[in-house]
Amino acid sequence: MSLPHATAPARDPDFIPEAERTPALVIHLSPLLGLVLPALGNVLGPLAAWLAFRDRAPVLDRQGKEALNFQLSVWLYSFLVGLLFFALFSLGLLGGAVGAAAGSGSLGAFAFFGSLAAFFAFFIPATIVLWAFPLVVMLLAVLRVNQGRAYRYPLSIRFVR
Repeated sequence: MSLPHATAPARDPDFIPEAERTPALVIHLSPLLGLVLPALGNVLGPLAAWLAFRDRAPVLDRQGKEALNFQLSVWLYSFLVGLLFFALFSLGLLGGAVGAAAGSGSLGAFAFFGSLAAFFAFFIPATIVLWAFPLVVMLLAVLRVNQGRAYRYPLSIRFVR
């Protein structure tokens, strides 16, 4: 007797056959390369896995694109958060320097501590979210693929169609 999800109509594009589940799992786990190659491994892993498995089955092509698009989106979000933090921190330091040059030490200190507050109130929580969220959805993708169903990542920009 087989499990209910072991067989599905051939026309169901979200069904992942048993033979394709291991490559699909490799695709969804490939962002862990980011632990070895920080900043690029989480994108290079899905790219390499997608290129290796995309010709094997249409479902692997779609799942590879999903994983790659999500990791590219996370990379873009991280870059934008870093850019925003850099701008806020720089404005605070610039404001502190201008305030100190104008002869107001308290204004300079206020701007400097505002920059530190931006670091602790904005950058650290955003960094934690940008680290934990991809890990959680990657694990959800692995669980769903293991059940034989395709996974579509949330908050993903479709760079590769």
